[in-house]
Amino acid sequence: MIYHLTQWAYSLKQYVMMSLLLSSPERLPNSIQCIALSLVSYLLVGLMLVDAQRNYLAIFGQIALELILLSLIAYVGLRLKKTLGRFYQTLSALIGVSLVMTAVSLPIYRLVVESSLSSESLTQIEINLAVALILWNLAVLSLIFKRTFEIGTLVSAMITFNYFVLYQLIIVWLY
Repeated sequence: MIYHLTQWAYSLKQYVMMSLLLSSPERLPNSIQCIALSLVSYLLVGLMLVDAQRNYLAIFGQIALELILLSLIAYVGLRLKKTLGRFYQTLSALIGVSLVMTAVSLPIYRLVVESSLSSESLTQIEINLAVALILWNLAVLSLIFKRTFEIGTLVSAMITFNYFVLYQLIIVWLY
């Protein structure tokens, strides 16, 4: 167990580095245990998003949808490239980066929710911060896809943008 926790601690460092565009999935251990620990951590961080507007089921549903879509993209891309052996590393990177980005965005989310509950309009700074986080998250996902699938920046950006649009459409349709 200590070995898996040590691997996961190393993975956490790599997730942060990937979130800063300084690392890539091939540096992660090819371990299902790291994926499981990252997933549990992501679900725990997701619980911090529960409020009057979003309940536990909604949060778990959004996380599940995100992970299903990202897993599908990773599986199809790796299958087409005939490098399916990278799947665990890629999935670990996608979950870990989502964990880091969600943890970083929590204060901004709380600020936006408090503004909307108190009937105050959002300030331009809050809007800009939210948009910047979305764009940063998309840039990080795009870099993961680029390095994992060994494709160009434009193609990985298109995959990421299409994922984002599909995710948003499903969320609007479901909720």
